[in-house]
Parts: sequence; structure tokens; C-alpha cells
Amino acid sequence: TELFLGDAGKGSPAELVESLLGEHFAQIAVPGFFMMSAVLFFRNYRPEDTLLKWRRRFHSLVIPYFSWNLLYYTGYLIATRVPGLRDVTGKEAVPFSAAELLQAAFLYKYNHVFWFVFQLILLALLSPLVWCLVQQRLTYLCTAALLCVFIFSRANPTPLNADALLYYMTGARAVTVLAPRAERAGKPSGRQETGRLSRAGSRKASAAKKENGGRLYTGLAFMCAALAMYGIYLLCGNDLPLVLSRLAAAASLWTLLLCMPLPSPRPMMYETFLIYAIHFAPVRLINKCAALLFPGSAAAALITFLLMPAVILGVAWIANKIGERFAPGLFRMFTGGR
Repeated sequence: TELFLGDAGKGSPAELVESLLGEHFAQIAVPGFFMMSAVLFFRNYRPEDTLLKWRRRFHSLVIPYFSWNLLYYTGYLIATRVPGLRDVTGKEAVPFSAAELLQAAFLYKYNHVFWFVFQLILLALLSPLVWCLVQQRLTYLCTAALLCVFIFSRANPTPLNADALLYYMTGARAVTVLAPRAERAGKPSGRQETGRLSRAGSRKASAAKKENGGRLYTGLAFMCAALAMYGIYLLCGNDLPLVLSRLAAAASLWTLLLCMPLPSPRPMMYETFLIYAIHFAPVRLINKCAALLFPGSAAAALITFLLMPAVILGVAWIANKIGERFAPGLFRMFTGGR
């Protein structure tokens, strides 16, 4: 809305819709991402697997991180020197120097959306320590409380964000608590004989229905907690209730989805890294071009905003097909073999 309407868009219906969807509800993607990353790291984790896990993350995180950062830096070097594209980027000519190159590669200076990959690399390095801290409830709660103090005071003494570590630790703790239960639930009973299969199936269905009911209530409880924390945030403006609200909202969505008979994922749903890595430049380009074509149009602003996810899925699908067909080795370098 700001691109299309400028200051006149503040408080408009289009701006309110964008704010509700983008700045409020969609923000649960951040804790959801870190929690699920922890689940994927720790679901079959043993301390002796650490080197293997790190080696895999080097290929799936570190190499794509540098590749995309350097690609975006190269793109800005070119775009800010081409008269037509310079107006679209809205930047002066980007300097070309060793210092700028290092900041671009290591500190994502020209690829700001990769802040989360930088955080995840740090979390992967700390994962053995995280695993030790979440094994016992007391150590998890004490560490989480310390992180909450940092978040409340807006202090990040290290490059690692306190909220990212809190989300990641919570996902790791969930694996620690839920994995043994799932393992026990999956063990067959020695008394289940052939003649009792029907009765055992009925008991299993009943248990599954009861478990779904428990998940539903848990998900609703998380949702209520998220709304309560968000209300506190609106009253006080501190980051801590906002972080806790987003964490509870992500846990609520995760739990409620487990109650639903979801269809099998489509192939493009597995290309999550590619979708996120590729989206920033097309989004900026399309938004700015549309704003030049339809200046002052709130309808164009809102339609562009709502259609953008579908457009980016299409762009990612095309990039995926071209990469796999014509440059599979280079494509794996940018996607981490995902």
C-alpha cells in the first residue's frame, strides 16, 4: 500500500488487510520455522550423529547461504548501474570492494531475508548444547526464562537472537517429550492375537479419536494463550509477550493441523527453501513495476499483495524445472540438494 498510495494509504482498508495478514498472522511463520527446524534436526538425533548432521547442514544450509548472498550482491551490482533498473531498486550504485563482498557473503547485507538462515547456521552449531539443555524440564525452563529476560530487555549479547534460540529450544523440547510417547504408542501388545484383531482395531480407532480430541483442546488452549499474550503486547508494547504470542500461535497451528485429514503434499510443497530464497527479488520487482503502472490505486495494491504468493509459486516452479533440466549441479548448490 505504501508503494502505491504513499502516506495516503495509512489507515486505508487495503493497508489494514495487508497489516492483519502480513504483519500479524503471518508472523507465526518465524517461530514455526525455527521449531520445525529443531524437530527435523533432533527427531532421530544421537550425540554421536553430530558430525554427520553438521556435514549435511553444511551442504543444505551453508553452501546455499553463500551462493544466494553472492548472487543477490551481483544482482545489485548490475541493477544499480543500469539506468532503468536503478529506479526500480531505488539504490545508488553498490560499491564493489573486498569489504563489501565479505559483508554480502557472510552478513547477508544485500539479501536481508536470509537473516533466518544465518541464525539457523548458528543454531545448528549449538545443537549439541541445546540437546543437553532440553533433556530435563528444569534446565529447559531455566534457560527459557533467561532467554525471556534477554527478550524483555531487548538485549542480544551475541549474534544469535534470543527469540530464535527460544523457538528452537522449544521445538527440541517437544521432540524430547513427544518422541518417547510415540515410540511407546507404536509398540504392539503381546496379547494381540489373530482372533482379537477386530477388537484391537476398534480400540485403536477409539484411542486415535481420543488423541485427536486431546490435540484439539490443546490447540485451542495454545490459541487462547496466543490471543491473551498478544493482548498484553498491545497494552505494554514489550517484545516478550509478542514473542510468546507467536510461539503459542505456531504451536496451536501445528497441533490443530495434526487433527485434520490432510491430503498428500504436492511436489512444489517440498521446495520450501527455493521458494523462500527466490521470492525477494521478484516480489520487489513486481510490486514496484505495478506501482508505476497503477499509481494511487488501492485495489491494485491489494490485488497484487493477495496474488503474490501464487505468482512466486509459479516463479519457483519454473526455476525448479529449468534448474533440474539444464543445470542440476548448479541448482543443487543453490537449494542444498533439498
